[in-house]
Amino acid sequence: MRKRLVDRLLGPAAYEGSPPLWLVTEGLVVAGVGAGLIVSAGVLSVLAGMSPSKTAGAVAVATAAVALYLLITRAGHVFVAGVAVLGALLASGVSGVVAEAVLTGAGRTQDVVVTTVAHEPAGNPAYYCSVRRQDGSPVEARLWRGCGPSVNPGDLIGMVYDPAGRVAPRGVDGPGSLVRGLAMTAVLLLAFTVLCLLAVVRSYRVPSTRSGQPSG
Repeated sequence: MRKRLVDRLLGPAAYEGSPPLWLVTEGLVVAGVGAGLIVSAGVLSVLAGMSPSKTAGAVAVATAAVALYLLITRAGHVFVAGVAVLGALLASGVSGVVAEAVLTGAGRTQDVVVTTVAHEPAGNPAYYCSVRRQDGSPVEARLWRGCGPSVNPGDLIGMVYDPAGRVAPRGVDGPGSLVRGLAMTAVLLLAFTVLCLLAVVRSYRVPSTRSGQPSG
């Protein structure tokens, strides 16, 4: 009973020694294809200007496709759940990086007027500014970059926006934001790839590394 539970949670991995090359190769292919689907969903959601609900739907479909394949191959449920969570985080990270890249490359900067400053200590960051353009038109997105305890209603702060309207505007920040986003996304991508590989490698029952053939 205990072994059956472990097999269900972590995968059977009923082979001796190291996993065979064909199994590792399949794991790398699954990890590469899965990462490609997740990254594509994150990139296209930004470049196509999709709404948050449509973006969430596209990410959910891509993540579900990878998780379903792993379940079909009898991957451990712990790995499948981890892949699903990391897939959602990866897609979000990719979307953020693409949005930053769009604003860095094609964005325009203007000063906007702060209308209210909200202190939300439970959030990260804690200060959010509602703003309007100097011609009086409102800005739907709240800005946290450039907002803080020293900012008061009526002050001017910088805002970067995409003239094509593909991504939401943000406050002016230092040049390191894109680099930090890329670094975090790279870590998530590596973790997602490793977890997919482990899930596939542990999902099959093979007699031994010498035969290198599945037992069914």
